Amino acid sequence: MKNEDNHQSFWLTRIQGLLCLLVLLTWGFGDALTALYMIEQKGIMAEGNALVRSIISYQGASSFLLLKISFTLMILYVPFIIKPKSAYWLINGYLISFIAGGSMAMLLNMQAALDIPLSILPQHVIMIYISSILILTNIGELLDKMTHPNVRSYFECGLNDAVHLLIYLDLFDLKGGARHA
Repeated sequence: MKNEDNHQSFWLTRIQGLLCLLVLLTWGFGDALTALYMIEQKGIMAEGNALVRSIISYQGASSFLLLKISFTLMILYVPFIIKPKSAYWLINGYLISFIAGGSMAMLLNMQAALDIPLSILPQHVIMIYISSILILTNIGELLDKMTHPNVRSYFECGLNDAVHLLIYLDLFDLKGGARHA
């Protein structure tokens, strides 16, 4: 029974790691890169966020990208510091909200850059994004209270992955899989 719990927690942690990666790719890189593409195509005034316009105008695109990625990493790190002991589904709801927000922002940026009529207004995207944070984190909190998931740390899972990889490589070498010249 204990081994099954560890196996389950290992996969729960991996799922959360995948969500973190998707936040970085959508809300971080995706939104920033599509915004820069839109600005390249339509000019700086096409960007609706005055703060972003200011940063790009005075500091340049690379500074904006660095700031956006830094802020995204901070957004990803904070819930793991302040979370209660069992907040697995709450944090997943938080992460999914950022994936949805980043995806919608990317869509709007590309539609604006390519002169395609916007499928949704930017104000509605912000409203959906904020609402999804509130709704999904509350659902996550309820799920956490009902399930009490046992999740291992990323560090422990990473060590476990490294051990399994080394064992596999050692077995591969013993079976003659690696030929030396």
